[in-house]
Amino acid sequence: MVDPEDSVPRHDPLPLSVWVEAGREGRCLTYDGRLCALRGETLAPGDVVRVRLRGRPHQGLVVAAEPAGLPAMALEPVLERIEAAAVTPAWHALLAAVAQDCHTSPFQVLRTALPSGWLGRRTPSAGGERRRQVAVPRPERSAAGSDAVATLTPRQQALLAALRQSGPRPVAELEREGWSRALVQALAREGMITIEAQAPGSATPAGPLVPPAAALPPLTPAQADALAAMAADPQQREWLLWGVTGSGKTEVYLRSAAEHLAADRSVLLLTPEIGLVPQLLERSRRRFGENAVLAFHSGLTDSERTQVWRRCRRGAPLLVVGTRSAIFLPLPQLGLIVLDEEHDGSYKQESPMPCYHTATVARRRVQLEGCRLLLGSATPRLESWRRCVEPGGDLRLLQLPSRIEDRPLPRVLVVDMRGELADGHRRLLSRPLLDRLAGLPDRGEQAVVLVPRRGYSTFLSCRSCGEAVPCPHCDVSLTVHRRRDGSSWLRCHWCDHRQEVETRCGHCGSTAFRPFGAGTQRVVDQLALELEGLRLLRFDRDSTRGRDGHQRLLQCFADGEADVLVGTQMLAKGMDLPRVTLAAVLAADGQLHRPDLRAAEEALQLLLQLAGRAGRGERPGEVIVQTYSPEHRVIRHLVDGRYGRFLEDEAALRRQAGLVPFARACLLRFAGPQASVTASAATGIRTLLEPRLVGTGWQAIGPAPAPRSRIAGLSRWQLLLHGPDGSPLPLPPEADLRRSLPRAVHLTIDPDPLEL
Repeated sequence: MVDPEDSVPRHDPLPLSVWVEAGREGRCLTYDGRLCALRGETLAPGDVVRVRLRGRPHQGLVVAAEPAGLPAMALEPVLERIEAAAVTPAWHALLAAVAQDCHTSPFQVLRTALPSGWLGRRTPSAGGERRRQVAVPRPERSAAGSDAVATLTPRQQALLAALRQSGPRPVAELEREGWSRALVQALAREGMITIEAQAPGSATPAGPLVPPAAALPPLTPAQADALAAMAADPQQREWLLWGVTGSGKTEVYLRSAAEHLAADRSVLLLTPEIGLVPQLLERSRRRFGENAVLAFHSGLTDSERTQVWRRCRRGAPLLVVGTRSAIFLPLPQLGLIVLDEEHDGSYKQESPMPCYHTATVARRRVQLEGCRLLLGSATPRLESWRRCVEPGGDLRLLQLPSRIEDRPLPRVLVVDMRGELADGHRRLLSRPLLDRLAGLPDRGEQAVVLVPRRGYSTFLSCRSCGEAVPCPHCDVSLTVHRRRDGSSWLRCHWCDHRQEVETRCGHCGSTAFRPFGAGTQRVVDQLALELEGLRLLRFDRDSTRGRDGHQRLLQCFADGEADVLVGTQMLAKGMDLPRVTLAAVLAADGQLHRPDLRAAEEALQLLLQLAGRAGRGERPGEVIVQTYSPEHRVIRHLVDGRYGRFLEDEAALRRQAGLVPFARACLLRFAGPQASVTASAATGIRTLLEPRLVGTGWQAIGPAPAPRSRIAGLSRWQLLLHGPDGSPLPLPPEADLRRSLPRAVHLTIDPDPLEL
């Protein structure tokens, strides 16, 4: 009898290196693949497998085949292969490069890049995509005459007529057009339609991949010039599209995407916020069809993200609209990456590790895969602008200097709140703002009002001693929220601690409390009192919770169900609402005076982006800014609209001071349950690094408590490293740093941090 193991070729590299999750860390261990080989499974790098670690089953990713000389008999076996070729060598090379850039382990990047659950103990479904339901009119009932149809409600009759005209339609597509799932199911119960399961991987009727030229909107001369410049220089890989708000940057994205899709190459169209995905998704699907466009963002379930992942791996040309994490999707024929609103800080992941910037990962993909990168913004980052204008810069500038149809940019009115107080007007909203808001319904116009904070009031303070009610777990004050019945409660926006309103001051024993500051809830309540009859909507993290919360609320506003949309910074990000003619910002000073290196740059970006929401339709727009610092340089540049001049001035200031981006920075963050232990650990890391800094031009600043020194019960300290522009980080491997720390202290390495 022949030993089954003798049937396995001895030269096969049966020992395999597998990344396995163990707690919050990952381990690269060697396993024996002969058991799978006996079943006829040829294991290779990129396979997802099931292995045993410490007696418990785990999933892992095969990252390498070890030399055959290793003692395979002493190794744990690979129990089964879950999915073959889940990732390609080229994609794995990308992750290795990101791990190097972010100074972290390949496992940390793998866990971020792969769909949730792939490296945990759960086994993802190896089947096809979730089947989409398709509503199909029943021809025998359609031919039966009007008797059966007459029993339907008018809404059911309208849907049936639409389906007869269009043919089979996905239920999800019908829902996006306003037909509810309940309405579809009611027609099915009446026997007027059938709901059939679409086979995995099959395509729904989606129209042509690239529409005919006659169906496209006309280009402005600036748009045509930008597209022609990109087509004329195929060797140039990275471009910055600098266009004022409303200048038609999205049309340039879609035209560029069409060229790559027609050449059988895929496109990543990224946006900084999940709330902006529906708008881009709808425009993309109208242009390229339902089946050629996918969405990928944190609002999807684990199963849905895995389905998108598998669609990408098939190699068919796709356009994927997504947020930050979509940059890791394994599109084998990637032709173009677009970062819309490239200035937005949401493109940077600050925690957990890896602390990557989407633009940096995109540049890595350009280098490794030969695709193109198009950055778009009305207010580009100083780093991007510098790469365009300085000698040797590798970023080519394209400009859209005016709005579509030469519509004017909105006029900016600065309201000096000091003058309002001097005149005895002590209300939250200035008189000019109240006057303009009052006339919105008569004019059939809408407004957006930006408020720095959500909630009702910024904090609750004792009127006797001035002590604010703190969060018991964080070094911040609790924010006041108000229920629908008018009662108040307190919430921490960092750890989500919640409690009822205090009845007695813990510092002096007084029972006199007063809310200070204004959040979105309070502004809505104040507007309802001041301007009775004005229809109001609130747009912040509290009001947009749940699946598709952003989309539902914005759709209500776009449909004219409200006159004013009150919200946080989410309001300023890329929304196209033609009936909005007024944009206002309350308490702009909180943005102007933040103790941060980029405070001025980010404040002007926010204000200009908010201004860009007004006047995008046929009617001109206006911006009202309430401030106690009307002479601030950010306000001056907002009024004159010369963002380029601001970048020149800001660059001169930072260059003279030797600050980012004319230098490099790296922030080491420490978090632990005890302040003394965390501080000692940070000091120990500085002592460890000091010999490595000698002669490099780098210096260590700190350690010091973080600006918010305690969050969720953890004491936080930070150590800032500052060094020459373009130089490598003077850090040992991450594992060496962690071995120098107590087990209770967690370290985060943030290369090139945004907050300084």
